Amino acid sequence: MDAVLTPTLADVPPSAQRFARALLHHAPPGHPDAGFFATVIGTSLAHQDLARSGLCPDELQQMLDHLFPGALASDDARLAILREQADVYALRGRGDPQPGFTLLLRVLLDAYRAPEHETTPWVTGVLVHACLRPDHLWRDLGLSGREDVTFLLARHYPGLVIRNVRNLRWKKFLAYSACEHAGLPPSAAPGCPACEDYGVCYPDAPD
Repeated sequence: MDAVLTPTLADVPPSAQRFARALLHHAPPGHPDAGFFATVIGTSLAHQDLARSGLCPDELQQMLDHLFPGALASDDARLAILREQADVYALRGRGDPQPGFTLLLRVLLDAYRAPEHETTPWVTGVLVHACLRPDHLWRDLGLSGREDVTFLLARHYPGLVIRNVRNLRWKKFLAYSACEHAGLPPSAAPGCPACEDYGVCYPDAPD
C-alpha cells in the first residue's frame, strides 16, 4: 500500500485549512494524494484564484469527481465558496503566462510519469504552475518541507527523482532537467529570480 502524503495544515493559512479539511471529508480513506490535493485546492480558494492550482477547469472537475466525490454538491457551508469559484473559473479559464516553459516541463514530467497512478496528470499540472511562482517549491505547494516534495515526486516520477544526484533544490532541478530533456541550455524556472534564495541557488547569475 502506498504511503500517504499528509501536508501539515498548521503551515497553511487558516482559511485554506478549513477548505482543505472540508474537502477531505469527501476523500476515499487513506488515498495517498488526497491530502496534497485538498491543500492545493484549499490554498487556491483562500487566494480566491482556482487557476493558482495549475488545473484547468476540466481537470479541476475531473480531479474533484475522482478524489472528492460529492464535494461540489455538498451542503457544507465551508465548500460553498468552492461551488461559487468553480462556476466562475469554468467561464474564465486558466491563462498561461509562460507557455514555453510550461510545455517543456510538462514534456519532461510526462516522460517520467509513473503509469499506475491516475492522479499523476493532475500532479503535473500543479507542479508546472507552482514553478512559475517566486518561492520554494514546497511552500508554493502548501507542503511542510522539501521532504514532502521528494515524496510526491518519488511517487509520481520515480525515474526522475533518482537523477537528482547533485541534490539540487527541486524547482531548480525540474527547470534544468526540462531544458536538458529538450536539448536546451540550462535555465532557471520563471519564478526563481524573485525568490529570496535566488543568489544561493544561482550564485553565478548576473545581478
